[in-house]
Amino acid sequence: MKKLLILLFCLFASSNAYTNPKNVLKLTCEFDPSLIKKEINEIGFVENDKINNQQICKNLGCKDFIEVNQYSLSNSENEYRLRNSWFNHQGILLDEYKTVKDTITINTYVSQAYYLESYTINKITGETKRSFYSFNDPKFFNAIRELEASSQNVPLYNKKGKLSLKTLESFSLKPKEIFHFQGQCYKGLPV
Repeated sequence: MKKLLILLFCLFASSNAYTNPKNVLKLTCEFDPSLIKKEINEIGFVENDKINNQQICKNLGCKDFIEVNQYSLSNSENEYRLRNSWFNHQGILLDEYKTVKDTITINTYVSQAYYLESYTINKITGETKRSFYSFNDPKFFNAIRELEASSQNVPLYNKKGKLSLKTLESFSLKPKEIFHFQGQCYKGLPV
């Protein structure tokens, strides 16, 4: 029994268990509904008067918060997760989180519901560009299956089974639609 407990302890200690998250970014964002652009695959940009901006704001959040939390894995690696009104539980795993000089770049992996979010934030002015990608399309799923069958030497997914925007773009896989937002993000959360 003692050996079994020691074995279980060793297995648990060597696993990729998470530590408590460390918050590395908290922003409050507001996106202008009149500046929303909708892009549809094989069609292009939809005319502004044919977009229901209020419904898009209601669904995707024109007033939002962004939190990025860092999780330290037991193998000395870190992973980052985005929380906002869309991905609001434990957050969605980030493909890219970097701050370079005056710019913050955030890109999620494709979620299990086949959505991806991307932010580019100017740290000085707060000017923010947000893109929300929807890959929920039978053509996309068929293209993924075909690529998996034909590209056995080139992995589509990372070690954690996630698809990145860079990978999708490298194989010319396009989302069903993209919503482009423009607005402002500022440090802190609303009271």
